[in-house]
Formats: sequence, C-alpha cells, structure tokens
Amino acid sequence: MSDNLTLEKAVQALDKVKSEFEVENGRLAIITPDRYAETYDIMGNHFIPDEPLCRSFGVVWEEEHERVIFEYLKCNLSICMISKDSNEICGVVLNGILNISDPPIDLSKFNYEPLRSYFLFLTHKDKEVHFFEHFGEDEAIHFFALGVKSTYRRMGLGGKLLAAAVAMGRELGFKVGKIEGVSNFSQRIIENQGFETLYTIPYDSYIYQGHPLKDKTGEHTQMKIYGKRL
Repeated sequence: MSDNLTLEKAVQALDKVKSEFEVENGRLAIITPDRYAETYDIMGNHFIPDEPLCRSFGVVWEEEHERVIFEYLKCNLSICMISKDSNEICGVVLNGILNISDPPIDLSKFNYEPLRSYFLFLTHKDKEVHFFEHFGEDEAIHFFALGVKSTYRRMGLGGKLLAAAVAMGRELGFKVGKIEGVSNFSQRIIENQGFETLYTIPYDSYIYQGHPLKDKTGEHTQMKIYGKRL
C-alpha cells in the first residue's frame, strides 16, 4: 500500500457523497481509531464465521488477523454505517490502496497457517489477472472486505456501503477499484455495482489439505476477481 491518506481528506470526500447512500436510521462515517474495536468485533464474530473461504481454511479470529485489518484501517479509507438509534456499527467496508509497484504479499509474515493459506489462495492468480494492465492505471482503491452485523442483514446495507466506498474513491481521485467476491451474496452486491469480472477461480479446482475447497464452501462455488473504472 502507498502512503495513507489523511483522515481529514477522507472525511471531506465521504461528506460530499454520503447523503446518497445513507439510510433512514443509519449514517456513514470513516472508521476512526475509537471504532477499531467495534470493527474487529464485526470481522471476528459476524464476517469470518460466515465467510466460505474462512470455513474452508479453518480461519478463526486471532491476533494476526487483527494486524491485517489494522493495515487497512490505518489507510483512513474504511467506512462504517452507524445506527442512529444505538450508535453501534451496523456494517463496514474495509478499503486500502494498491499500486502496480507493490511487491507480492509476504506470506512468511504469517505464523498462523490457516491465514497464510487463505491469503495464498486470494493472491495466487494475481499475475494472471493483469489488473493494472487491463485498466492502464498504476494505482487503485482496494475494497478488501465487506461485513454486516448479523442483526442488520437483509436491509441492503452491504450494497450501500460498497456504493459509498466507490463514490468516495472517485471523489478522492482513484481511477479504478479492485475487489474479490468469495460468496454468492458478495458477488451479487459487487455485480450490482457494475464491477467487471476479470478472473474466476472455481473452488473445486484448488486443493487444501488433500480436499478441494468446495467441500466446505457449500452453495458458494467460486471466487471472482473484479475491477471497475471509477
């Protein structure tokens, strides 16, 4: 990731676009350090347990996962929807910055094997995707994770959060965005926002610990890597 944006600049960008995506009982905000603990709770208790790849690789929330999330949060690009009634976070979209000059992810930094294997899968086709070459750009906003608290699902918040992140990215001057969809649910949200499918990886084509990922992903049969010109 490149240098992080200032919080002030991100807040200003979100303020310009958020009215279109807020809901009657929810307001959008940049995730600031006072909300990090709530964000970790949503990721650990409402995202990871339901995410098909996390189930396949046996990923549970632990210290190394928190460090990964922190790297995204400190970019000052991640957005949350906050309940106007309870002031709790209803959902989050975690965003970072990708550059064509970024080195491949250093998998040796992961001591927790399931998480290392998870990120190996997420990135093992990156060279074949040719993301930056496809769009003719050298920088992108990366929509890394989209999670909604279980009590606030089926309200369209995931789509609102992603749409707000796209609009904010455009306002900040990003020309393209990248996202990975690992479930049928996330893929519907992503495709509804007009993202282009760049690469598809069937879960029955990847073997982990002697078994195809599909054995534990249920109805979710493939990961799609998407891009969008903002």
